[in-house]
Amino acid sequence: MIKVTTRYLASHFVPPFLLGCIFFVSFLITYYMFRLINILVSKDVELASTAMLLFNLSVSFLPLAVPLSAFFATIFCLNRFSEDSEIIALRSFGFTRFQLYKPFLIVSLAIAVGVFGLYRTLIPRANGDFKNSIVRLTSSGMLTSIKPGQFFTEIPGATLFTDEVSEDGNSFKNVYIYLKNNGSPSEKIIMAKKGALLKISADKWSVPIVRLNLIDGNIINWEKDKNQIEKLLFKEYDFPVISGQTGSMGADKDSMKTNRELLEIINEKKQQLKNAKAGEEKKSALISLNKTKTEFYSRFLIMFQIVLFIFVGFTLGIKKRRGPVSNNTAFGIMMIIGYYAIYFGALSLSNKGKVSPELANLLPLFILFISGIYFYRKLDWAS
Repeated sequence: MIKVTTRYLASHFVPPFLLGCIFFVSFLITYYMFRLINILVSKDVELASTAMLLFNLSVSFLPLAVPLSAFFATIFCLNRFSEDSEIIALRSFGFTRFQLYKPFLIVSLAIAVGVFGLYRTLIPRANGDFKNSIVRLTSSGMLTSIKPGQFFTEIPGATLFTDEVSEDGNSFKNVYIYLKNNGSPSEKIIMAKKGALLKISADKWSVPIVRLNLIDGNIINWEKDKNQIEKLLFKEYDFPVISGQTGSMGADKDSMKTNRELLEIINEKKQQLKNAKAGEEKKSALISLNKTKTEFYSRFLIMFQIVLFIFVGFTLGIKKRRGPVSNNTAFGIMMIIGYYAIYFGALSLSNKGKVSPELANLLPLFILFISGIYFYRKLDWAS
């Protein structure tokens, strides 16, 4: 009897869980598509490349979508059982709370192990492929988007103009670059007779470096507040287009590392922190270490997060048959919002070096666990 009911309860959980994953992943992709659509359309990206880009983006969203989908699938499943009086039927057979929870516990453990397995290679690789694809599309698009006699504004903080562009889009003649930082009174104008785009390949995890090599030109610096103009002549000058530190919409580098690589980075950063001088250098090393630790710990704690989300969903999903009926779904949404508010607030403090990453990751889970135990004990089982 227990094996049959276990399969029955678990089978009713899977469809809403999968639909929830599709919904949350699609929602997050839709949000990012508003930022990606300009690149996909303007760079004339092929259908296969677009599909691979969306696949990598979908995989990178799984750690966020899976716990939420599991939570709402549990509430939906148990709400349905309660409304159809199946919970009462199971209780009439002498089922305890734990026996009813057991199928959801098994499913939650299976999902948690599965997501942790994806974190070993697939999710970091998807993050890396997505970021590098965006950079490749952006940098390769620069070779074709720079048109003669037209202003080019895709370089952050700069406006580029050139009289002639070669057929391959790599070489230019009579290049003009205007630089203006927001909030700064200074302006800069760079003029050169020739220019060429150079792409320096990096390792598979790093962002490529794209520079504009300028020949025979001058740089004019204008300090408006001081009313000073400075002119510098050069034979050769490299203007950074993509510095290699950040890419447009790229994910954090730690998220592209495997677990073993993260451990190696943590050990290196611990040594850097130990050797750092007191003051800003030590604080910067501590913040960098905390960020990497947070990424590493979150991959293990997501297993507990999934199990706890389903556990809390179980305690809220069973509707009372007597007394006032409360809206458990709305209450569950408030709990999840509160959880993530505490979680991201703690991570923010950790990234500033004010609390340890261990505390930032464990505190929200502990609060969620205590809440789950409280509502589990309140389940109306005796009646």
